[in-house]
Amino acid sequence: MDIDEKTIDRWLSYWKAYIGNYALPSWDTIPDFGLYMEQVVTYIRNSLKYLERSPEEDSVITASAINNYVRKKFMPQPVKKRYYRTHLAYLLILCALKPSLSISEIQAIVPMDISEDDLHSFYEAFIQQHKRAADFFINRVERLKKLVVRDEFLGNAFQDPATEIIVDVALISSFTKALSDKMFVIEDGVPTIPDNLVIE
Repeated sequence: MDIDEKTIDRWLSYWKAYIGNYALPSWDTIPDFGLYMEQVVTYIRNSLKYLERSPEEDSVITASAINNYVRKKFMPQPVKKRYYRTHLAYLLILCALKPSLSISEIQAIVPMDISEDDLHSFYEAFIQQHKRAADFFINRVERLKKLVVRDEFLGNAFQDPATEIIVDVALISSFTKALSDKMFVIEDGVPTIPDNLVIE
């Protein structure tokens, strides 16, 4: 890849600052006056900018994806083509978890038929968990910066620091996905979280 350490350091510093300053919108700041589809797509994209890979690739959310979520009952129906706070909260949760979990797994975590009060409580807890995960990521980024500078064996083996970092974060992502997969039980094609987790 031929990316020098100084460039990698700037890149990691940017992500550390970006994620460190990032926060999901609080429940009370989510619009509740009824947004139309185009406004919903824009709002979700702006709220989850860190998930966008590039302008040329598929977006975090599309109108067709939202229509599909509604049709499959992963989120409530819009009210006269308008989407309110509950709809947007579901979409924020869905889109934030979608890179790691299937939609049916997400639905097992936060079912569509819970009350607005329960969704409110879940969403506020979700914000806190999102922040903790971001803090973990920041700590990992800081460690990666030190590894790139100090670990001569890895640097030599991988040829450049960019490859070293990509392998590191990809493996962490793989381990994390494997753990989340093992915490679901599939019954009749539907993932559920068992009352008593048993790891074989």
